[in-house]
Amino acid sequence: MDTTDNFRSPSIKAEPRWGREDAMDRPLGNDSYRSRRSPGLQERRGGPRGGRNRSRSPVMIDRYQPGNRMPRDDYYGQSREHASRDREDRRRPPSPATHIDRYVPGENGAKPPPPRVNVLPNPLSMEYQVGFNYFAEWWRVEQAIKEDKERAKNGDRRPLAGIKGERESREDRETERAQIQIAYDGYKEELQVKMARTFVQQHKGEEWFKERYLSEIRDPLRQRLMEFRQTAHAQWQQDLDNGVFDEFTLEGIYKAESNGAGGVVEREEGETVAAAEVLGVGDLVPSRGGDIRDESALQPALLFKTLAPTVSRDKIEALCKEHLGEHEGGFKWLSLSDPNPLKKYHRIGWIMLHPNSELEMISERGDGRDEDKDAEEGEDGATSESKPAMSTAEKALEAINGKTIYDENRGDFTCHVGVHVPPREPRKKALWDLFSAPERIDRDVTLAKRLVAKFDQELGSGSDGVSQVEQRVEDLRDKGLLQAAATGPLKTKEDKDSEDGMDEDDEGELDEGTFDDDVDDEELLIKKKTLDLLVEYLRRVFNFCFFCVFESDSVHELIRKCPGGHLRRPRASLSTAAKNAAKASALGLPFPLKPKESTTEDIENGESPVMEKFPRKDFKADQQLLRAFNWVKIFEEKILQILEPENVDVKKLGGKPLDEGVDEELKKHVKQEDEAKFRCKVPECTKLFKGDSFWRKHVEKRHTEWLDNIKKDLNLVNTYVLDPSHIAPSRSDANSNGHFPMNNHNLNAGTPRGFNLANMPMMNNFTPGFSPQTPLTNPFQNFGNHAVTAPSGWMPGMPIPGEDGMMHQAGPMRRGGGHFNQRRGP
Repeated sequence: MDTTDNFRSPSIKAEPRWGREDAMDRPLGNDSYRSRRSPGLQERRGGPRGGRNRSRSPVMIDRYQPGNRMPRDDYYGQSREHASRDREDRRRPPSPATHIDRYVPGENGAKPPPPRVNVLPNPLSMEYQVGFNYFAEWWRVEQAIKEDKERAKNGDRRPLAGIKGERESREDRETERAQIQIAYDGYKEELQVKMARTFVQQHKGEEWFKERYLSEIRDPLRQRLMEFRQTAHAQWQQDLDNGVFDEFTLEGIYKAESNGAGGVVEREEGETVAAAEVLGVGDLVPSRGGDIRDESALQPALLFKTLAPTVSRDKIEALCKEHLGEHEGGFKWLSLSDPNPLKKYHRIGWIMLHPNSELEMISERGDGRDEDKDAEEGEDGATSESKPAMSTAEKALEAINGKTIYDENRGDFTCHVGVHVPPREPRKKALWDLFSAPERIDRDVTLAKRLVAKFDQELGSGSDGVSQVEQRVEDLRDKGLLQAAATGPLKTKEDKDSEDGMDEDDEGELDEGTFDDDVDDEELLIKKKTLDLLVEYLRRVFNFCFFCVFESDSVHELIRKCPGGHLRRPRASLSTAAKNAAKASALGLPFPLKPKESTTEDIENGESPVMEKFPRKDFKADQQLLRAFNWVKIFEEKILQILEPENVDVKKLGGKPLDEGVDEELKKHVKQEDEAKFRCKVPECTKLFKGDSFWRKHVEKRHTEWLDNIKKDLNLVNTYVLDPSHIAPSRSDANSNGHFPMNNHNLNAGTPRGFNLANMPMMNNFTPGFSPQTPLTNPFQNFGNHAVTAPSGWMPGMPIPGEDGMMHQAGPMRRGGGHFNQRRGP
């Protein structure tokens, strides 16, 4: 039976087929037409055209192909399969968009992985210096991106990370850290140059900047300042001869050991002195003779609350002389502070007044009982006293407060003035323990003598502070008045002999020699007394703090920056490691302590190299000692910037040597168009020259003013960076901020200590700095630097009370996205 009967119409009789062998006998009527088209419906079903019983064309092709026929059963089975699939496709809804968030097997199989992106900003693009950890994270990602680009360029595959041992991993970390340190040093040098030039360009037109760095304004001001300091120098000589500083010392006493009268409490036999685990600036109190106060700070003075950076010193002095005069109780000297970066570089100032003949001084107020008693008597009417006379400062305040400085170009400025009240008990800051070592004291004496000699040379009038101090110390030694301060146990010769005769079994009971209570010999006492007097001489005569390394133009600005000076820690509290670090700092050697590395002998003895991951017991002490060593190193570098400015590497500070800087700037203004064609790019010049030498001669001859301005700007930048106390908001030390306190809403510039990319917000749902997520704690205690308090009685997961008093959940949050909500992001 023919298998095609099931597909024919039952009402039409089947006709015989023509075979391949009967092709010659086929009727010729209309044959050319049939060979050019597919058979119609009537022909397939036996229509009036003598139709042939042909099958329908396959579904997947759009024309008839007479050759290469497949077997009959396969042909019709495939047709039925395609027909059923078409019906299913017509019933199926349209497919969603291709970028829906679902997994489609094989959809992205052939696409390369997306390129890696560094989420951390480039440190050079920031306005401050980032920390080492931040730079290391950024550097590692940048290196990985470079490696990916090289592999994509060469067609290589990413190497498989094999398993490394502890020793190999440690070597790789050390190699990587050395590379990062080199890159970090280069980054700091490049950033310092960029920021120094930017800062100078922004502020070189302001008055405070001109007074400090422009020679035509700074030199006359320095000469006037030295004339004003002649009075302070004469007062110092008088006090030194009268024995005011015979008992003066910078030795401090730990608060826990002070008896409140400048001495130490009585100790038991064998008790020693030990420093605190964490050293602080407020650990010490002055010993007997160390709390002497400069009386010049108590002279009458007025305070300018704020001064705009555009107000010059000359105009302020002219205003003071006009309204106060220069007689008794009148204008004496104008002192201006450093600019405050947090207040748009505004300054504060002091008007120092001539004291009256009555020598009135600022009286210290008590608890107010006398004033209350006088007020009660006045209310009872028993006595009627006249109004007390006004002080010198109050009279001057009435005369100058609210006056206006007129300036046609920059605008008028109204002065807001008040009476200046100096601090009653200026706080003294404790130095690092390294400054108590004998080697460090010897080095500091040398630096202090050189500083005093330099300032005395500028002061003139035959002043020689070093000789005066040395002569006074020699007189004290001859009189037997040179004694050690009461900061530790004193030992006599008999005590030393008894110690030499101790049994060997008793030795080492004091923590195996970790702390020593060495006694200062006569030579060390002479050096200490000389250093103390030289430091005080710099403060009183030149208003210069030796340890902070900055100079002020009055005692009031000095007290604002460094209120009471500094104190040395007791030498007995020095550890062995601190002594070695102090000796290394004095000799210019690197930090002596290095991290311990496991050797083959340690591993053979049973020590595991894995224990290096865990910090040692003295890890914090070593880190603190490293900070102290770096602080002392920077302190000495700043001193040398004043003593030897010609030997300082200005590149590390952000400057450039003049010749190198000029050459770098000239290269930016010439274009080589051909081998022998150099186009001048100086503003308003387009001349062409045969060689670079001819172009340079052209610049020196025709663009002299433009070249001089470049040299002037370079010298200005170098002068700015050579100032050890220059304002630099990118740094974190007090000098760079003008010693102004930071407000609560102003965060410190730069990255925090111990920065890690994994600790960045929104990297792991929550910031790791938050407190543990427990039902009894608030998960957002400090969010965005603001305290966030949860509702009373609320715990995470509880419903939120609504306005109608009903409890409800937060509900969904819709942010749009169109009909299919095909948006990207959360």
